[in-house]
Amino acid sequence: MIEIIPVGGFREVGKNCTAVKVDDEVIILDMGLHLQNYITYTQDEEEVDVSYEKLREIEAVPDISVISEWMPMVKAICVSHAHLDHIGAIPFLASHFKCPIHGSPYSIEVVKILAEDKGVKLHNKLVAHEINSKFKISGAIEIEFIGITHSVVQTIMIVIHTKYGALVYVNDFKLDNQPTLGHKTNLGRIAELKNVKVMIIDSLYAGRPIKTPSESVAKELLREVMVSTNSKSKAMIISTFSSHLARLKSIIEFSRQLKRKPVFLGRSLEKYVRAGENIGIIEFSKEAKIIKYRQEVQKFLKNCKRPEDYVFIVTGHQGEPKSVLARMIFNNYFHFKTEDIVIFSCTIIPVPGTIENREKMESELRKKRVRIFRDIHVSGHGAREDARDLINLIKPKNIIPAHSEIKTAEQFLELAEELGYRENKNVFIVKNGHKLAFK
Repeated sequence: MIEIIPVGGFREVGKNCTAVKVDDEVIILDMGLHLQNYITYTQDEEEVDVSYEKLREIEAVPDISVISEWMPMVKAICVSHAHLDHIGAIPFLASHFKCPIHGSPYSIEVVKILAEDKGVKLHNKLVAHEINSKFKISGAIEIEFIGITHSVVQTIMIVIHTKYGALVYVNDFKLDNQPTLGHKTNLGRIAELKNVKVMIIDSLYAGRPIKTPSESVAKELLREVMVSTNSKSKAMIISTFSSHLARLKSIIEFSRQLKRKPVFLGRSLEKYVRAGENIGIIEFSKEAKIIKYRQEVQKFLKNCKRPEDYVFIVTGHQGEPKSVLARMIFNNYFHFKTEDIVIFSCTIIPVPGTIENREKMESELRKKRVRIFRDIHVSGHGAREDARDLINLIKPKNIIPAHSEIKTAEQFLELAEELGYRENKNVFIVKNGHKLAFK
């Protein structure tokens, strides 16, 4: 029998974590943070209590007490990709499990760096597997990592092969046929999957009746703003997701066209870039200057006499109060001039705190008469038609929407019913901690 307990991420966007039990063996899929709760809790103090108990209390990490009976049976933690809402809780929770952590090379490298940054020594063995590979967990369970596109490199669809059929975990994904860095989705192998008993699928944008555009579209949007806008004698500051190496690669390319040197400013940018360089998938430091620590960032900006010679890539696109962009704006790290250019290569995560912080940031920039370019971005999440294509390709017997609040899960249900599934019969909207079983 295959049993599933959603641990986190099934009634909120964040702290993604799912436990799958096959007879008497358990696999945990992802172990993520609830980013807004974590940032709100940690943003005002340098030293805070980050014990599991405290982080669970503020709902920043998955509540693993719901699988307390299963914990001695856990054989592996498998991670789908390197975003913090999928791996960020590992430094705080992994010590509760005596098992290895498996992921793609980039995901595992980011896990290592996150643990080092938190001062945590992970006792779990970290095992990196190539994209599109298989490995045995036991005599009864084989895991397959299938390459699928998202906004972070080396994202995988995790397939658990059992004698009862396969479980497919695709959380997060998009179907990008023209990625600008890394592998394409392995549609050929996905189409070969047989007897998929259950599929757990990212439903964040199930209400959007589109196919999510390719990252190559975002690259062209960025080209228009960076290269086609008159920026002579003006500073250019860009903020995007630190983990989005493909977007950063495009920024470096267009900086070269502008004959400006790219400068990465901020700790999270440095961490994700270092992880990519450690495994040899990028070489950004050959062309860009990378500055990690706050004092060094402040010193560099203070002594920068010709900002027009650089493209500044900075943290802070969600308005984070401790970010480099916030310090440039509110702490006088940088002297903005009229019609300097600030590009937000992202969308705002739609939660009240983030919306408020970004509005404060943009309001202050407008006072400085800075040119603001918003939403130079395409999502890394598949929308309704991506989900439709994937379901039609895999033909799972049962479906569980994940990475969603109740509203988006219900929007996904509409799509599932179009495809012949029925609520509580073969498509299930579940709560965290609610067990499902499939024979």
